Amino acid sequence: MSDPQYPQAGTPHTPGTEPVANMNLDGASDRPRGSTAGSHHGSVAGSRVGSHRGSQVGSPTRPPAGGKARGRDPADKDWVPRTVDIVGKRVDLPAEAYLHDTSKSPFTPRPGFNTQGKPIQVQLNIFPVSEFEARNIYQYDVSISPEPRDPRKPGALMKKLWYSEMVQKILMNAGGKWLFDGTKLAWSSKPIDRNEFRATIDLDADRPNRTRTGSTGVYYIKVKQSTVIKLEYLYQYLQGRIGWDTHVLECMNFFDHCMRQAPSERMISIKRNFYPKDSRAMELSRVVEVHKGFYSAVRLSEAKKLMINVDTANTAFWQLRTVAETGLRMFNEHNERWSNLGYLEWAEQLRPVKGTDRQGRTKFEPSEAFSLLRRLQKLKFVVKHRAKMHEKKVYTIKNIIFDERYGGEGGHSQNVHFDKKMPDGTTRPTSVFQHYQETYNFRLQYPRLPIIETTRAGLFPMELCNVADFQRYPFKLDPAQTASMIKFAVTRPEKRKADIMQGFHQLNYTNDPYLAEFGIKVSGNMHVTNARLLRNPEIAFAGNAKLNPGVSGRWDLRGKRFLEPNQKKIMSWGLVVCGNCCTKQEAEAFASKFSQAYRNHGGNIGVNIHIIAVPFAVGDYGEICVTAWNQIGGHFRSFPELIFFVLPNKNSLVYERIKKNMDCRFCIPSQVLQAGHVKKANGQYMSNVAMKVNAKLGGITCKVASGPTNPFFQCPTMVIGADVSHAAPGSGAPSLAAMSVSLDKNATRYAGACETNGIREEILHPTTLHSMFPRILKHWISIHKTAPQHVYYLRDGVSEGQFAAVLEYELREIRRVFRDNNLANPKVTVIIATKRHHIRFFPKPHDKATGDRYGNPLPGTLVERDATHPHHFDFYLCSHVAIQGTARPVHYQVIHDDADVKPDNLQAMIYQQCYQYARSTTPVSLHPAVYYAHLISTRARAHENIHASQREIAGGKEGHPSAKHPSEVHTELERFTECRPLLPMTNQSLPPDRVVFMNTTMWYI
Repeated sequence: MSDPQYPQAGTPHTPGTEPVANMNLDGASDRPRGSTAGSHHGSVAGSRVGSHRGSQVGSPTRPPAGGKARGRDPADKDWVPRTVDIVGKRVDLPAEAYLHDTSKSPFTPRPGFNTQGKPIQVQLNIFPVSEFEARNIYQYDVSISPEPRDPRKPGALMKKLWYSEMVQKILMNAGGKWLFDGTKLAWSSKPIDRNEFRATIDLDADRPNRTRTGSTGVYYIKVKQSTVIKLEYLYQYLQGRIGWDTHVLECMNFFDHCMRQAPSERMISIKRNFYPKDSRAMELSRVVEVHKGFYSAVRLSEAKKLMINVDTANTAFWQLRTVAETGLRMFNEHNERWSNLGYLEWAEQLRPVKGTDRQGRTKFEPSEAFSLLRRLQKLKFVVKHRAKMHEKKVYTIKNIIFDERYGGEGGHSQNVHFDKKMPDGTTRPTSVFQHYQETYNFRLQYPRLPIIETTRAGLFPMELCNVADFQRYPFKLDPAQTASMIKFAVTRPEKRKADIMQGFHQLNYTNDPYLAEFGIKVSGNMHVTNARLLRNPEIAFAGNAKLNPGVSGRWDLRGKRFLEPNQKKIMSWGLVVCGNCCTKQEAEAFASKFSQAYRNHGGNIGVNIHIIAVPFAVGDYGEICVTAWNQIGGHFRSFPELIFFVLPNKNSLVYERIKKNMDCRFCIPSQVLQAGHVKKANGQYMSNVAMKVNAKLGGITCKVASGPTNPFFQCPTMVIGADVSHAAPGSGAPSLAAMSVSLDKNATRYAGACETNGIREEILHPTTLHSMFPRILKHWISIHKTAPQHVYYLRDGVSEGQFAAVLEYELREIRRVFRDNNLANPKVTVIIATKRHHIRFFPKPHDKATGDRYGNPLPGTLVERDATHPHHFDFYLCSHVAIQGTARPVHYQVIHDDADVKPDNLQAMIYQQCYQYARSTTPVSLHPAVYYAHLISTRARAHENIHASQREIAGGKEGHPSAKHPSEVHTELERFTECRPLLPMTNQSLPPDRVVFMNTTMWYI
């Protein structure tokens, strides 16, 4: 065969040998950092070979660099939140509360309730506010002079003044109960004389020997009535007689503070969570532990009343150790070579290392061990040593001192100096080590450890600083920590319900003195709601085979052929054993069994799989991919269509590197396998892999059985799922926006696209949406020979405060794409789907008509009342069987619907399509379009335009690279530069139809 587009046996052709779409051999860009010249906007369905994203007439303008077109920059220190933004962090406010003009709501009202499901009853973890009097509440502004050093964080000082003896005596004489938000607002059940009072407080009055520098310790406090809150407004809103306004917001803010005042006096309060000081805890790692607490928040209810939502809360906190011990333990955990080293060896590893600047001059840089200490920034601590055993003052770490002037020694207690004030008023340069020896008469045990600098320019040795109580661990948990967290947090419904009731009793709302003073009564029983059980669908496979899973929510693939097999017979495929992680015989046995299993499910296979073993000596995984492509292509004398990779263990870096090469460099589907599973060659595992492979090759697993007409759609209909994923806290990595778009009339097969979307930006940028959607739309039209007349847009991950932005930006741009392509304006139904809530269903114990054997609700359980909004179109749906723990329903909120879809039809469509998920033999918990969008954004993280070595720690074990912390991969500078687009799934050396197929198949599954 002489055609140059096919590799020749013995002389394999490597499409990546020359630069492909400006990529080097590793799949990372050869362009200068920040350059977008000639870039493709990648991972886009239907992209043509060599096609560039060009400007179109009427196309949206590009947002400023860094994606700061809308919303606020998380790093913007000058941003001032509105009252609704503050209250919304603690209370579930409705979407219209965040509108700038609340006089007219753009959101779809509830059109009615479900009538087709079987009526049932379930308990919800909400407790009704059985009574609240429509009385007046007196709200006061609290101000002090002089103002705190940081006016944005006045909390500690304001609380100290408010709870001072003098202020509390004045409040007691005024009568009534008082609430205080800790910053500037107070509420009372009774008015005070002349509507204000003033007082002078000397914080040092009880410490006459205390000397202060730059402050007398005397403050003036003024408490002045600002408004009268009429709870009648809240009652009228719940009844639907008035719309949302600032009066209703003031009522909700008061209710929130009233219900949390007493619990916060007994427990640790963090936003909506409360943690008893003796809360149950478990170690997650050598520096992190998880505590079990309780979630509590006021909710507006469809029952025209208020509800209090109570749930369990499991949060990771720093362990209570010295900062030095915390740092050492982080060091030990980070690298296996360091696991048994002590303080002296750690101090040696913390010393700076030599590097070079851009001019080639030698300079000192932080070592790998020192870089780990960045995680300690913003950590709060108290100082304790024998002279300050009862010290309560809390400090915050600004940074761990590093300065090139300290040379190769690095900064430590013996060479970091400050100007110490002497008794005669003069100052003298003094080292930190010398200061503690002179002032407190003791020597530091580890003088070579780095020095902490606090936010107030204080200098402290790490060994004397103790981590303060209940500080949340702000970083993403690693896989081992996550597994431990799940083990601690996941409980069966019976235990979850008991924990919730325990939390409710500890919150003590039924006997709360503040609630009683303001005329508020809370029921002590979980609310029982009237729910519906939707009918489950039948599942259809090839050959008119059907099965009915009933309420079990499970089915078996044995003897079933996929509804549609792979579109093209497999004529070139291979299995690559990486690093001799299994024997040739084990690989051959797996290949034979898998081929047979796939054929039994209807797989279209033309040749036997070619097996090769590639040792780690070949090079990194980029080189392994090149070797695999060449050898398999050379064996079959054609481009490979599918390659399996067998790995020795799970490693996210290895997985992402393989996917980056296969997706963006060679444009073919791939499947990663664990050696342990290959060796076992379990039949169920074969079927699971077969479902993934079939979907990647254009097949369809199953669909909801129907008659001659489509059970869901009465006109040409497209289903879109959208999600934006964000990098781990502390990372400068871009956010990724993903779209999944149904391609067939039954919405079983979805194309996927993904692109960068600024830094921590949740709303899709116009340019991002236009880089993804138009090409998929054109591909959809080429299949159906018509444009969609109805579009379902299912959006994941947005809060109520962002609903208006979804309509204003995302819906507008979707319509714009249709207009730019001279297509008729379709009817659009916009649905927000979220699992981030605390509503749970609890069927009656041992009631088989409403619950399974573990006490979870049956699939199809629908709740439209009591936990939902008083007026909006929303509902909770449990469509799955919980594998472990307590089932979490999905909250669906229809915020726009110009198709007037009936609740019965919409809820049946969402529920039944959960049975069509491509790689499962159970219904999934979330509509597949949204599920796929989440998978796409996760998988496309491998397509980031950075070199793989940027993610890896140098000197790792061969074939088993270790990952850097996210903050070390993406520099802080990237926050202020334009996010580079993802690498495209294109290859100019491949036939165009291969590239189109890759971009329109389910490559992400």
